[in-house]
Amino acid sequence: MIPILLCITSGILTGYLFRKTGFVKHTGILLSLVIMLLLFFLGVSVGNNEQIIDNFASIGLEAFILTAGGTLGSILCAKWVFERFFAGRKSRPEKNTQKDFVHQETCGGVATKESKTPL
Repeated sequence: MIPILLCITSGILTGYLFRKTGFVKHTGILLSLVIMLLLFFLGVSVGNNEQIIDNFASIGLEAFILTAGGTLGSILCAKWVFERFFAGRKSRPEKNTQKDFVHQETCGGVATKESKTPL
């Protein structure tokens, strides 16, 4: 457990130190490649295990049921959250609205409390 925490901590520190360089922008590609490599070796390990191969049909059915249930639950939960918190919102008004400019012009170009745009 300690080596895992050290890896995560060193990754956070590295990301913080190199956050303004181009290195961090390309980590997504590297991360995808490493994840695919890990999945490949996981498949090799599963294919090498005779007990898993012998029980593949029953394990596969359970995995399908769990995956379908998890996906359906996530979709329903996301739909509920969207409808509950985001569906009724209007889009945000622009910062520089016509009303602000008209108000500044009628006040001689002086920014007042009602005006949201700085001069």
